[in-house]
Amino acid sequence: MDIKVVKDEAKELHIEFQTNDFTIPDLIAHQLLESESVEFAGVSKDHPETGKPLLVIKSKRSAKTDFVKALESIDEQVSELKTQLGKKK
Repeated sequence: MDIKVVKDEAKELHIEFQTNDFTIPDLIAHQLLESESVEFAGVSKDHPETGKPLLVIKSKRSAKTDFVKALESIDEQVSELKTQLGKKK
């Protein structure tokens, strides 16, 4: 999945996803909101048919660090699901 970093500041990060699907950006935003250091995480789209999802992160510390930690947490959760699925044969 391709992304474009629109804004990259210490405590604020805007990432545009090169897709029309909100699923992954929404999942990341939801995971980001689990962190106490994240002040805001949300996804917007200029137009439902032509716009790209824009993930906006505002953090008390490092927005980029929070983004990476959210991705790692999602990866761990997916790995757990894979393991559980493998046990249910």
